[in-house]
Amino acid sequence: MSAEPKPDFELLESWRAGDERAGRELFARHFDSIYRFFRSKVDDAAEDLTQQTFLGCVKGKDRYRGDASFRTYLYTIARNRLYTHIRDRQRRDAVVEVGQQSVADLGLGSATAHIAAREEQKLLLTAMRHLPLEMQVALELHYWEGLSVREIAAVIDTPEGTIKRRLQRARQRLDELIVELATSEELRRSTQANFDDWAKALRDNLAPTPTEEP
Repeated sequence: MSAEPKPDFELLESWRAGDERAGRELFARHFDSIYRFFRSKVDDAAEDLTQQTFLGCVKGKDRYRGDASFRTYLYTIARNRLYTHIRDRQRRDAVVEVGQQSVADLGLGSATAHIAAREEQKLLLTAMRHLPLEMQVALELHYWEGLSVREIAAVIDTPEGTIKRRLQRARQRLDELIVELATSEELRRSTQANFDDWAKALRDNLAPTPTEEP
């Protein structure tokens, strides 16, 4: 019988004590989800930003106090890296409110064809990229990564009540965008009728290829 995997905090403590293998195991455990976080928004920079996130974790591991889950800690670093990346690309408008803009508004993201295999997945990804970024982040962390409202509130540094309302509005707005962006009534019906299946398939397609894995 195989041994139970060690919890994140145990791996982190071993890593802090000098066990590099524990650090590599911790990164491997979370690499796909962090990569997916970036690829749904800035596909061309996903690999680099993922590496920057883990580098930030390496530098800050001794400052992590354990008052939140390790995943929350990682996603907080990832969100900060994403926003810094966007601001660096938007130097002509240094005061841009990143979270209130969408990936589409900011001219980020890339063609969906190499990420989404089916038209329904392409429509869903395009619609997500038209949400305000804070809505997109909250929606993905909740539905794709399984973070609680409390954890998302910690990542985004926003009260839990605000996160609950934001998730409700984001899901409603996503449905509206699917209607607005669908190129046919048949595509709209198929995407909405099988939303959970298409969302799961898109999530799977955003995973790194073998050459991109750590």
